[in-house]
Amino acid sequence: SSDVCSSDLIASFGVMLVVRSLIQLFWGVDVLNYETGIRKPIELFAGIRMAQKHIIIILVSVGIAAALHWFLSRSRMGKAMRAMSDDAALARVSGIDTERVVRWTWLIGGGLAAAAGVFAGINSKLHPSVGWDLLLPLFAAAILGGIGKPYGAILGGLAIGVAQEVATYPWFSDLPFVPPAYKNAVAFFVMVCMLIWRPTGLFKGRVL
Repeated sequence: SSDVCSSDLIASFGVMLVVRSLIQLFWGVDVLNYETGIRKPIELFAGIRMAQKHIIIILVSVGIAAALHWFLSRSRMGKAMRAMSDDAALARVSGIDTERVVRWTWLIGGGLAAAAGVFAGINSKLHPSVGWDLLLPLFAAAILGGIGKPYGAILGGLAIGVAQEVATYPWFSDLPFVPPAYKNAVAFFVMVCMLIWRPTGLFKGRVL
């Protein structure tokens, strides 16, 4: 229900604030880098160049997405997760151990979040607020794809990322159409439009 989703969202915000404060307390607030120095991009084809770290991030992300697809479509636990996502009450009546499914969902979600955090740190810099800075685009991607729909989250994340980068291109003058510092405003705009036009998202997920 919407009340349950809202309470879960508020609890997640609270947990995130506590975790971020603990990180600042024990590990400090200094900005860290995975690598130092200048790394020349690799020329792929037709003059297209890409940094080595971006190639690694893309390949590993594709591998994780493929593994997640196999797990959800082939494994017994993955099928139970999909059944519970569609109708938790019916899944419980059918004999599915919903508590075990919830534990596995949190475990896999935490692992995916950890991988995303590592990728974000490799892509830019590692600091206590890196998760907070990505919160709005991530939330917008989940709403765009559909709450509770893993494939929708993948598509929504790709769409939000492309929209943010395209918006910073100088379409009408020598200046960026949207300043890079305000890229998150693009995610917020997409999220608001989706909530007005199609609250269930592209893959018809749950409504907050």
